[in-house]
Amino acid sequence: MCAAARALTLVNSWETIRYELLNTRICDLGLRIEGSPLEPYISRLHRELASRGLNFRPAFYLTDGWGCPDEVPIIGVPFYLVDKRLARIEEEQTGEIESEHMIMMLLRHEAGHAINYAHRLYNLPDWAELFGSFSKPYRDTFRPDPLSRQFVRHIVHHQYGRTYAQKHPDEDFAETFAVWL
Repeated sequence: MCAAARALTLVNSWETIRYELLNTRICDLGLRIEGSPLEPYISRLHRELASRGLNFRPAFYLTDGWGCPDEVPIIGVPFYLVDKRLARIEEEQTGEIESEHMIMMLLRHEAGHAINYAHRLYNLPDWAELFGSFSKPYRDTFRPDPLSRQFVRHIVHHQYGRTYAQKHPDEDFAETFAVWL
């Protein structure tokens, strides 16, 4: 192989692309949800919400993981899901990447948080009766009862199995909403 062909192969190699991506600031990658592999899932979530009679379309932003800021009706989605190359790097680094099924489960869960915050449902007396006090301290660790039938079983969390709804009343609501949706 001639030097020019080797150079072209190196330029187009995954190692080179990976190196360039890992050495570029995230803000300089031009990442957008619109037109990305993630957009169809968000569109599906919007259709599911509408099919349940909910005229609610939460806003989304790119971040380093799934989540809703406390009491803010906006959904953070992992930036690597909007670019197949970044998703490949994530999978190489962590050994896993969200499946289509898991993406929808997480979107429904986070939509539960967003609608709870948007309408301040947690302030309703019935909410506290069903899920517990929203002001209960949120702890990073908890001791779930894997045999409990008082909570829905939805998202599989590595540390806690399908008991994430037991973590906090806010998580109980989000998990219940996701299953209902």
